[in-house]
Amino acid sequence: MRKRILIDATTIVEKKDGLSQYIISFLDHLPEESFELFDFLVLVNKGVVRQELWDVIKKRNFTVIEAAIAPIGPKREWDMFWFFKQHKGKFDLFHSTSNQYPLCLKKGIATVHDITFKKYLDSKWWTFNIAKRFLNLVIKNALYRSSAVIAVSAYTKQDLVNTYRLNNKLSDKISVIYEGWEHLETNAGEKQEGEVIPDFKNYLFYVGTTRLHKNMKNLLRAFNLACKKLPPEIKLVISGNETYLDEPDKAVINEINKNGQRIFFTGFVSGYVLEQLFKNSDAFIFPSLSEGFGIPVLEAYYFNKPLLCSNTTSLPEIAGDAALYFNPASQDDIANAILQFYDDPSIKEILVEKGQSRIVLFSWKKTAEEIVQLYKKLLPV
Repeated sequence: MRKRILIDATTIVEKKDGLSQYIISFLDHLPEESFELFDFLVLVNKGVVRQELWDVIKKRNFTVIEAAIAPIGPKREWDMFWFFKQHKGKFDLFHSTSNQYPLCLKKGIATVHDITFKKYLDSKWWTFNIAKRFLNLVIKNALYRSSAVIAVSAYTKQDLVNTYRLNNKLSDKISVIYEGWEHLETNAGEKQEGEVIPDFKNYLFYVGTTRLHKNMKNLLRAFNLACKKLPPEIKLVISGNETYLDEPDKAVINEINKNGQRIFFTGFVSGYVLEQLFKNSDAFIFPSLSEGFGIPVLEAYYFNKPLLCSNTTSLPEIAGDAALYFNPASQDDIANAILQFYDDPSIKEILVEKGQSRIVLFSWKKTAEEIVQLYKKLLPV
């Protein structure tokens, strides 16, 4: 009788986000032959609206279990406790695809995408310590009680080993399995009726939020420094919004734009518009202070764009020699990288060529194949 593997997709949400994309892409690329070895069940939240997920489930003919389970927090733990109690014996292995490995579970597969919360946590001051302690407990539980742990980069694995002082036995059960890029082939979709493509030219492009570790503060200030030496037509286009920027940040934007608008926030855009913004840019800039993997690196390579990139955490591991690096904590260093890129036209061609060599090292197909090897190790067939 084939062993049954329950894959957790309860953290998938309607909003486009990296974690949901990770889970959907993994499900979509499970090798055909693995369906002959295992019965795959997918745990989803009741009523979840995410067409990509349901399309993959239908295409691959997964068995679906629906349950009302919170995506994060103490309520999730309570929901998971009752779920396992009600479904005891209905599966042989539980694969947690997010950082939220259930506290009540033993001998499943845990996934750790990053532990950015240890340094950067966007939370109100009065909940900061509570949230940090809870997230810390969840990760520590995953490391000790699971049978195997997936880390999305060697950096993330080493960060776990160092932070939690793991012995060799615990360290050895952490497998590094990278992410992929093939979702970019289908994510753009078709242009919608009435949809307008922003008419930007001569610009650096950034996709991100105002979360602390995304480092928009230093990016804005670095661009302000660079503007003093850049030709006036060079712009910075940010696919995101400025809703949560504080007053000092808004003052920097006003300073940049005082002699003509040079910085633009697009707000939310469709996949089609996002692709056009990538394609029409001079380069992609990624100033993050902390990343467990860094999918935008692969996005830059996919769209044949030079990458100007932070030199911290997992990013040099993923980008290799196909980036113009800078220290994200230094506004001067970011500004100098921008100026270097525009001062030397040969950099663009070199980085694009190296990016094409780099992207072939990653794929969702490879991700799924390596995870299936982990299934085989834990559930010999």
